[in-house]
Amino acid sequence: MRTRLKLKVRSRGTMSGVLTLGSLDPAFESATRQNGEAVSLDLREVEFVEPAGICGLAALLEYLLPRSEEVEVLLPSRDVPAYLERMNFFRLFGDRVRTNTDVAALEERQRHNPGTLQELVNFHTEEEIPGIINRISEILENQGYRLRERVAICSVLSEICANAAEHGASSFGAYAAVQAYHHIVSGRHGARSEERRGEEVLVAIADGGVGVRETLSRNPALAEHTTTDNDALRHALMMGVSGTGEIGRGGGLTLVAQISGRSGGSLSLRSGAGRVTAYENRKNSRNVPEFPGTFVRVSLPRRPQDKAPA
Repeated sequence: MRTRLKLKVRSRGTMSGVLTLGSLDPAFESATRQNGEAVSLDLREVEFVEPAGICGLAALLEYLLPRSEEVEVLLPSRDVPAYLERMNFFRLFGDRVRTNTDVAALEERQRHNPGTLQELVNFHTEEEIPGIINRISEILENQGYRLRERVAICSVLSEICANAAEHGASSFGAYAAVQAYHHIVSGRHGARSEERRGEEVLVAIADGGVGVRETLSRNPALAEHTTTDNDALRHALMMGVSGTGEIGRGGGLTLVAQISGRSGGSLSLRSGAGRVTAYENRKNSRNVPEFPGTFVRVSLPRRPQDKAPA
């Protein structure tokens, strides 16, 4: 018997056909009930995959593999398999999951380096992080970010990656993926589309650790702020909050939320059954299906007039 896991892919609007972390919510909900049977994840309605989608997919598969007799991933026959190959998905999962795709034919295609992406990368230790951060810095530079902006963003992302490696006490560690896009960006900049055209860098980092609530609950001073997952997430986005209580710790999420918010972007933090998204002047929280670990998604939109002069 094979269990088919459902997705929630939008069929209309700007996110139509896009695989996001939210698209995987029904699958995560079903995954908690797995008891050794074979499973099938049907992605054939997906037309595009964003970094949060591929990181979420990696976390879902890592959760399913030790709990399932076999994991099958059904892919569409157009551009999605080629993109997943370009993002190193098959190098990480090709011999661990069953697919309906001729991976060998995809691997024969000649790759090019567009300077706009960090492929899906799996890391376990802090020693692996500088390579990831250097690549992100290159992407930001290619998108016109000034040196001081790149330093601020990359130092914060380095801390987030370090937290993922430190708290990702699981067999798979943590995953990261980054991509820059040229499109009409979301945010607060004007109502007309021509005023909102620009670049957007999306960063996604996922780990399979104990989660934000349990991490913060190790600090007795935070007991009243860890009643629910959303309480813990909202508090984690405050400056100086950490599970250890050490001075100088717990500033990374706050800073990256401020940086993304100032540009009209957002930071979304997800752990357990909670999700909090921080914008420039507000935070939204909601209950979601259980996520096994911690997930961070950062959007850094940019209009042409914001770019550094040539």
